[in-house]
Amino acid sequence: MVEDFTRTVHEFSFRRFFDSWQAARVGDDLPARKAITLRDFAPFVSDLLIYEHPQPGILQCRLMGEHISDRVKIYNRHVNWLDLVADDMHVAGTAWWSSLFAVPCAGVMQFSTGFLNGTNRISRAYLLPIQHAPGVVHLLGLASASDVYETGNPREKLIISEHCFQTKYVDIGFGIPADLPEASDHKVLKNAWAKQVYRG
Repeated sequence: MVEDFTRTVHEFSFRRFFDSWQAARVGDDLPARKAITLRDFAPFVSDLLIYEHPQPGILQCRLMGEHISDRVKIYNRHVNWLDLVADDMHVAGTAWWSSLFAVPCAGVMQFSTGFLNGTNRISRAYLLPIQHAPGVVHLLGLASASDVYETGNPREKLIISEHCFQTKYVDIGFGIPADLPEASDHKVLKNAWAKQVYRG
């Protein structure tokens, strides 16, 4: 696993994000969706996401912060984000996302995104489970993006994980998925790009 990615969970912004999530818990339960307040999460609001998994093979975004929507240009509650994953990463991506909803644990991911204007960036996301309703888990995410590492032609739709897809589970008290590795380098960004790409 690329060294700087493994440090992501300890970075200051993600650490503060986790602390805010932890403060919203009651005992050992997951935080309730209504406990995720603007007051407590104000420092992160422009980079926040909330994902839902209403059925197998469907991943939708219920909330997207301004910084993220400015980059992706396509915020829509009905978009299935799994449809935008690169073909060779679709099985791994679907398994990763499904497992985060099935076993309440934190997840850290690093992945490439090819944007509509032809630019490509590396994003990192820290994902934490919240209780939307009894028995229904959503994921609260904090995301950041690198500088542009490659520019190509404009495209008609986003493409996710074409150049990079790395994942790591973080146990928050309920264990981690037993049938998947704790950390996976499904696809590592090429060395020529990786040396200079990520600046925050």
